[in-house]
Amino acid sequence: MSRAPRYTAQFVESFPTPMDSGVLYVSSNYCTAGHICPCGCGREVVTKLTPARWQITFDGEVSLWPSVAATALPCNSHSFITRGEVDWRRNLTASQAVRAREADRRAVEKHRATDDGSARRFWRRLRGR
Repeated sequence: MSRAPRYTAQFVESFPTPMDSGVLYVSSNYCTAGHICPCGCGREVVTKLTPARWQITFDGEVSLWPSVAATALPCNSHSFITRGEVDWRRNLTASQAVRAREADRRAVEKHRATDDGSARRFWRRLRGR
């Protein structure tokens, strides 16, 4: 497989099997985004969309932030998707990956402690419920 030069957004109920390279699938039902790793390894990457973790913006072009560090994959790729373009970053070292997972855990705990339900309301509006 080759590297994905760009991503387009496709809003779906659930992810297709198999996923297509170059497509960022967004499921409001499951508050997740999924894509094939842009490095070309062919592995699936799934990100949980919450204010404490990843967020997307879509204005005709899709962006996913913060960066996705695929430390659980053999490729260990690390990138942002910004307006459809892959913005490559240096791979995380093992100690950086541990610190990133710990920061993620703390962010989720903080979000849960202060959650006012706005994320759930946002997804319900997006789904039309």
